Amino acid sequence: MVLAFAAGATDAFAFLQLSGVFTANMTGNVVLSGLVDRPGYGSTIAGIITAVVVFAATLFLALRFMSSDNPTERTVILLVLAAIAQAAIFGTWAVHPGAASTVAVVALIALSTIAMACQTAVAKRIEGASGVTTTYVTGTITSLMADAADRKPQPVGIRLAVIAALLLGALSGAVLMRADTLYGAALPILPAIVAAVLTGRTITPSRSPARRGSQHLPAGAPNGAARR
Repeated sequence: MVLAFAAGATDAFAFLQLSGVFTANMTGNVVLSGLVDRPGYGSTIAGIITAVVVFAATLFLALRFMSSDNPTERTVILLVLAAIAQAAIFGTWAVHPGAASTVAVVALIALSTIAMACQTAVAKRIEGASGVTTTYVTGTITSLMADAADRKPQPVGIRLAVIAALLLGALSGAVLMRADTLYGAALPILPAIVAAVLTGRTITPSRSPARRGSQHLPAGAPNGAARR
């Protein structure tokens, strides 16, 4: 739910402030790329191409990164990376509010897309079996209706909560940007940090038994004893 809120807030800022491009919803970008009569199509298509390419590349690398040892620790690393990318957008926007050049907009789109791709990779590994997606709702609604039609047990509450969180994130971002666009840039940082902290707290309990066991080994015990 925290990640879904972040995605909604991120897409709201990107769409309203960065040439009408989504950085979490690639389906929307593919549709927008076909709207050739849309005002400012040149800058929009540059942002769309950047978003799709950066999203795909970052998602591939992030999923490969998470497939190795210590997946929980690597999940935290990806969430921290997402928070750093969001913070970089905030810092840039604070110094140069309202990116004017196409290059500046594309650079901010790339940073935002990196954050969303890292988040999507985390959601895919953690929630892949539940049919919950945090960056778009089509997959979640499809899973919800498919399981309902087949009369299968499903986490209805979680799925509906994720959809609501995505909407709430977008709505919160839009409302804050009425006061100041900088607030819209700042909003996605908080849920990204919260997600990293909550995930990081799951690491300590999993490590502590091993540590306690190693501390009670007799002096001079061979290393194999610890493994046994």
